[in-house]
Amino acid sequence: MPSSTSWFSLLSAASDLSTLAQPVDPAVKARMASSAADPTKIMLAHLAPEIIGDMDYGFFSKIETNADGINATLAEFDGPGVVTWVWSANPVGILKLYIDGNNQPTLAMPFSDFLEGRFLPVSGPFGTVTARGYNLHFPIVHAKHCKLVVVVPYKIELAQLYYQISWQSLPPDAAIQPFDLASIQQAAGAITTIGNKLTAISKANGPLDETNKPERVEYLVNPGQTVEIFHKSGPQAINAIRFTAKTKSDLNELRVEANWDGETTVQAPLHMLAGVSPDLEDTESLPATVNGPSVSLRWFMPFANEGRILCANASSHPCRFAVEVWTQPMDTGRYPLRFHANFSKYEKLHPKDGNCLTFVEAHGQGRFVGCVLNVDSRSDQWWGEGDNIVWLDDTNAPAVHGTGTEDYFGFAWCSPDEFNHPFRGQTTVKQGRGHWISNLHRYQFLDYLPYHHWGCFQFQAFGLGTGEMDWNVTMMWYGAPASHKP
Repeated sequence: MPSSTSWFSLLSAASDLSTLAQPVDPAVKARMASSAADPTKIMLAHLAPEIIGDMDYGFFSKIETNADGINATLAEFDGPGVVTWVWSANPVGILKLYIDGNNQPTLAMPFSDFLEGRFLPVSGPFGTVTARGYNLHFPIVHAKHCKLVVVVPYKIELAQLYYQISWQSLPPDAAIQPFDLASIQQAAGAITTIGNKLTAISKANGPLDETNKPERVEYLVNPGQTVEIFHKSGPQAINAIRFTAKTKSDLNELRVEANWDGETTVQAPLHMLAGVSPDLEDTESLPATVNGPSVSLRWFMPFANEGRILCANASSHPCRFAVEVWTQPMDTGRYPLRFHANFSKYEKLHPKDGNCLTFVEAHGQGRFVGCVLNVDSRSDQWWGEGDNIVWLDDTNAPAVHGTGTEDYFGFAWCSPDEFNHPFRGQTTVKQGRGHWISNLHRYQFLDYLPYHHWGCFQFQAFGLGTGEMDWNVTMMWYGAPASHKP
């Protein structure tokens, strides 16, 4: 394939986690178009027969009527740029995709078929329906302009439409291969190869490439004790870490702390770094796989001079486990950003209080790449009516305003169905009378959120129930070292 920016180059980059530690191009910015309530948009939500939650549906940038019917513009972007993710809970009508100012659509098909990737020679894992949420993770690249329009016979069909569309700008001097349906349909082999790679990495119990087999070191850690499981001089990068034990109880209360070049940037439970609950349920995702009492982390973690990882036993019993760490030499100039992961605990939140939680506020240059959320709600009603709100450099307006908690994680309608996908998942749901526990993860590799000076990731925590709820959150991001921040 050519070295220009294309669906191929962007999907290849998304499957290589080392690209997340590379510099953020000053010209690359992200924003979202969504159906969330917006006074600058045209509202059709008032036509709906009922009000659902906080009315994050039925808002459009433009409504036109022609011989085809009612044309609702979901999003319009000036290029060069790329649509990185499209989601809907209830796709309706015909989706028409216009690229680079062409009067005729490059693609026209049922919106649901578009989100399921039915225009691709192989749809999975690019277009999927997971727990009632329709998701398309396939780059729609354009050089000048991109517009997504839904056409229906009657306006009322749009009144309760939910949608989210993520977009990134591309450098103005980038060589662009715009979205072209004919060439994509002819590239079955390349699309299949990348899809298989994403799936294979997600299932790997360790790194995909084990050419440098590491030493396996066993540890016996008493309650409250901390041990050093990694300490090396740089420049190097960790490709993967695997924890293996006889039982999950040896791993589910371990706490990980990582220090790169004298700065502690990782402080989180092992299970949240793997995207699961303390029960360590099995899961398959691009950065982490849990298979029984084995946890593999594939986050790319570079350091220039010194890398150090500590592991603490927060349980009430001794824990015995083995650790393997895969490393590679690292070019400091090529990978200046460092892997960060935090842990935040919010207890006894009241769903009706309109809580807005700041998961992370970062300074300097970087990109947000993942969120793991565990919720314990003392209610049998839906706890996740709030939206994700992300600020990227601009303090006056958020770059991203989503349409609901489950929508950010790629499902819909409060579904309790468990699912796994390379980029997202709901790994466990426990429901009982007056109780609802969920664990979710979302990894943004194709649609990462770049910031150049300042970034802030927030989530509204409110729902339909009346019982209190606890939120445990770990955010993942790549950011400049402290010495490089203003």
